[in-house]
Amino acid sequence: MNRFRQFAFNHPLAFSIVALLLLLVLMGGSVMLAVGLFGFDLTGVGPQLIGQLIATIGFLFILDRFNWLTSAGITRLGSRRLWLITLLILIYNGVVALYAFFGTLKVDIALTNDIFPDLVHTTMAGVMEEILFRGIILYALVSRWGGSRRGIFSAVFVSAFLFGSLHFFNLATGEFSITAVQVSEALLSAILYGALVLIGGSIWPAIALHSLINLLVNMVALSMPNFAISLNDYITFTLLEMPLVIYGLYLLSKVELWPVSTPDKVTFRPLLAKY
Repeated sequence: MNRFRQFAFNHPLAFSIVALLLLLVLMGGSVMLAVGLFGFDLTGVGPQLIGQLIATIGFLFILDRFNWLTSAGITRLGSRRLWLITLLILIYNGVVALYAFFGTLKVDIALTNDIFPDLVHTTMAGVMEEILFRGIILYALVSRWGGSRRGIFSAVFVSAFLFGSLHFFNLATGEFSITAVQVSEALLSAILYGALVLIGGSIWPAIALHSLINLLVNMVALSMPNFAISLNDYITFTLLEMPLVIYGLYLLSKVELWPVSTPDKVTFRPLLAKY
């Protein structure tokens, strides 16, 4: 395992791509295994949930074996100030999502047993993706590139680009124009997520934001029969998120440079108290 950790440190970009491919292997393999063993429908939520769970456990195992759980912000909850900022961002993002996708802040939510698996699936997606992209990938990149301001920004942008690229798989069920905007929105939101992780030393605010916004939008959408999100909805949502992206860039400008040395000595330094 030390050899793989050394590879991650010496070749963080290649390691990031390998980690992304690992996600596809774990998810794809788990889904096929669930279909073969338990007879699940290939397009159903059940196999996807199993795949998410196995992938999440796999990523946490890697972080543990690399001794990165604390360094990557998994075992740190973050300061109260960090969570206050996260709460304000969550409120703004939630209001923006409701307005952009549903045109109103007054929504009726009907929670039924048949939509519960979908809600768990969309929430779990935020947990799994943040552990991979802001835990494993961002930490690998910033631990090597974080000795310069350009490196800090590059680490966040690369992890955001990989995160956005993952959403091209939505082409399997959606139109190209909508998928392209989804990719752009995911990339931009990932800049804020990465900035929060680096400025606060904890991955949990990013997990909370990602998962709860996913949950809110899907909970309302599934409560509305025949609802479909349009291209204009996604464009509006993306434009209204731009203040958060700008704020994320501002936070990145405040992150102190990292003392790059060896894979064993580089750790997150929570900076929110100084910010």
